[in-house]
Amino acid sequence: MTVAGGGAAEQARRSADHVADLRRRLEAAERRQRAWEAGAEGERLVAAELDALTADGWCVLHDVRWPGRQRANLDHVLIGPGGVVVVDSKNWTGRVSVQDGVLRVGSRRKDREVEGVAQAAAAVAALLPAGDRVPVRAVLCLVQQDLPPQTSGAQVVVVGRARVQHLLRSLPPALSAAQVQRIAGRLRPSLGAPLVPAARTRSTPARRGARRRTSVGERLFLALVRVAALACLAIVVLAWASPPA
Repeated sequence: MTVAGGGAAEQARRSADHVADLRRRLEAAERRQRAWEAGAEGERLVAAELDALTADGWCVLHDVRWPGRQRANLDHVLIGPGGVVVVDSKNWTGRVSVQDGVLRVGSRRKDREVEGVAQAAAAVAALLPAGDRVPVRAVLCLVQQDLPPQTSGAQVVVVGRARVQHLLRSLPPALSAAQVQRIAGRLRPSLGAPLVPAARTRSTPARRGARRRTSVGERLFLALVRVAALACLAIVVLAWASPPA
C-alpha cells in the first residue's frame, strides 16, 4: 500500500543525509584551515628567533625547497659558525617529552616527524661542496614549548622556541666566515629558488603532468576557497530540502 507523502519523505531523508555529509566535510576543511594557520604562525615566530642570529654571522633561509621532492619544503636552513642546521617548526600543543630517545606529545609517538627532519638534513648535506662537507644538524623547534635541548632518535635535537637561539650559539665552531659565505652561495640557488615558478613563456613549455609547488599561503587560500564552496553548497541543499511554507 502506497503511503501518502512517502516519496517526499524519502527525498527529505536523502537530503538530510547529504547535508550531514556536507557539514562533516566543512568541519574537516575548517580543521585543516586552522592547522595551516597555526603552522604558518609557528614558522613566523621561529623565523623571528632565528633571524636574530644573523648578527652572529649566520645566514638564514626560510621556507625553501626540499632537495629532490616536488611538493615538500624545509622551514628553515641555517649556515653559520656552528655549521649547517635544518630547523623544522612544530606548533604542537599538549605535553611534550623525550624519553629513551622517543619523542611524544601526550602518549603519541612522533617518530615520523623526527625521521622527516633527519631526512631533510641528509638531503641538504648532499648539496654541500666537496671541500666544505660538515655534518648537517637536524632540529625540531617546538613553538609553544619551553623545552631544553634533548636528543631524540636519528640524532635530532628537540628544543623549545625560546631556547633555539642559545642552542645554535652554543654549537662548537665548525665553519669560518669564508666557508659560511661559500656554502650559503652554493645552497641559495638550490634551496632558495622561488616556491612559485615564474610564468611560462612559449619557448619554455611545461612538461605534461608537471605539478607546480604551492606555498603555505597558497595552500591556506585554497583551503578557504574549499570551505566557502562547501558552505554555499550546504545552504543551497538546505534551501532545496526545506518544505515550502
